[in-house]
Amino acid sequence: MKAPRVSIVIPAYNERFYPQALASACAQTFADLEIVVCDDSAGTAIEAATRAAGDARVRYQRNPRNLGFSGNFTECFRQARGELVKFLNDDDLLEPRCVEGLVGGFDFDPRVTLVTSRRRPIDARGETVQGHFASAPIAHVSCLVPGHEMGDIVLINSVNFIGEPSTAMFRKRDVELQPGGLFSWAGRDYHCLADLSLWLRLLARGHAFYMAVTLSAYRIHEGQQQALEAMDVACIVERYHLAREARRHGFLAQADQYRAAITMPLRMARSVLQAKSLAPAARAELEALATQIAAELHVTAQGG
Repeated sequence: MKAPRVSIVIPAYNERFYPQALASACAQTFADLEIVVCDDSAGTAIEAATRAAGDARVRYQRNPRNLGFSGNFTECFRQARGELVKFLNDDDLLEPRCVEGLVGGFDFDPRVTLVTSRRRPIDARGETVQGHFASAPIAHVSCLVPGHEMGDIVLINSVNFIGEPSTAMFRKRDVELQPGGLFSWAGRDYHCLADLSLWLRLLARGHAFYMAVTLSAYRIHEGQQQALEAMDVACIVERYHLAREARRHGFLAQADQYRAAITMPLRMARSVLQAKSLAPAARAELEALATQIAAELHVTAQGG
């Protein structure tokens, strides 16, 4: 059987919004695709919704055991047969022309390793969330962006302008799966900034293409893991380590760029330490991080 050009892969766990996400995948105008669902839930609602869709392009798999966040994304990646991989979180939505538009970015230039677009933040009711800074457009016209330039924009501003997993598309062959899974880079596993760890690895290999039209919707709702204290700490710590690793791969080539990139997690750590009552382990981790970054900034300021 001929492999499809595109694999839309859904690492499913939460049943609440899943039927809407699946319906948006099935409604794509691009024909040469498959939809892969890896069900990591304990119940049967996701399987029932998948069967009810009655779409022959859908391949459903119930994981034999709970794989967790990174494990389920990695399994979806392994199961994808397409040349191009398009993640879809189980609570997000794709516009009907999403896949068609993103594929066009790869056809534009063979050096492209990552295609992304504008996305629309929505709430639990599907209404647009106003004032979501990360969703601000990178450009007002669709354009090719050098990979290291795109990465630097994100790292220096410490904001994921590229987008969440549901926003972007990449070639499967451009990703070297590391022992820790899809979101492992140089032996460190990323969770809070998992998508950025993958995007930067891709941008180190080639260019980005940015579609200046809204092709997906990213849902923000209660119960997401980013609300947990442990995730707050991880988001700060990972920013620092991501900048360090990215610099080893050609990003943040200028000293002032690197200093700007690691200054943000230092400010975030100090702010959280002052404003929150933290568990002793979390406080100790942030204090150690702040000390480490401050020392590094001092050394780089002296030209070290």
